[in-house]
Amino acid sequence: MKKLNYIFFSLLALLFATSCEEPQVENPVLKTPTSFVLNNPVMQKQYIELTPETTVKLTASQPDYGYAAAADYFAQVAFSEDATEWVEVNEEPYHDLGNIQLSGEELAMAMCKLRGIETEEGYTDEDARAVYVRLRAEIKAEPEKSAIVSNVVVLEQVKGYFALKLPGYIYLIGDCGGWTGPDAGNAAALADWKLYEAADAIGSKIYSATFEIAAGKATFRFYTELTGWDGGASVGSQEEDNPINCALDADGIYTGAAVKGKGSFAFPDWAGGKMKITVDLSGASYKVTMQAVTE
Repeated sequence: MKKLNYIFFSLLALLFATSCEEPQVENPVLKTPTSFVLNNPVMQKQYIELTPETTVKLTASQPDYGYAAAADYFAQVAFSEDATEWVEVNEEPYHDLGNIQLSGEELAMAMCKLRGIETEEGYTDEDARAVYVRLRAEIKAEPEKSAIVSNVVVLEQVKGYFALKLPGYIYLIGDCGGWTGPDAGNAAALADWKLYEAADAIGSKIYSATFEIAAGKATFRFYTELTGWDGGASVGSQEEDNPINCALDADGIYTGAAVKGKGSFAFPDWAGGKMKITVDLSGASYKVTMQAVTE
């Protein structure tokens, strides 16, 4: 009897231990994909005039990774199906292959790059044209094993516009430039008196440039637009239209406040040479820095 009880309780213990074990979960194994299908767009044959508000919808099936992998997807465009030059449309990856929304602005920007457009002056309007699209997929953790591009589809009639994001600029207006008026008609004459945002800081509203300024000519203020003397676009040392004398410190630097106004910054002791000027209009309080360049 004791032997039977021993066997009985041993079986119970075995069943209990088995029931408490965690279910076995098989880890998914990434397969190098060989297939990635981008569906023909619903808007394929439609006339699409791009604007910043336009979106173009795409759908696709996930690459055959072997499981439902969390991948990043990027749209690429070209002007011919067999082109070797493709430009990526989106900076941030898409994740929902059932509802990819191409931004009209980003698509227009990619079209400008394909055309070799670098400046607004170099842009010419053109009729709607065919744009070829494919998707690029990758999984961040294993980019080499997961990377694949889809088949190519076409959007037959896409009209772009100038959409490149270029560094913003303001103008230096003063004695150093002969007090050329800040008018639209003087844009060409003032081209050499621009301060620009850095290429990697577009939209920062921090402008900088280095100018050759002769002795006795270092009196100036700034204009954010060419709307004339009284167009409200001036930034200076004070609101009143009178200069304020300034001086570089022992290190050859001046740092001060600026306001919306027509007061000029005047450096009566400037001996001539190159001056680097930075104007920070990014916050509620404006700042300027002038520095003598000795190199």
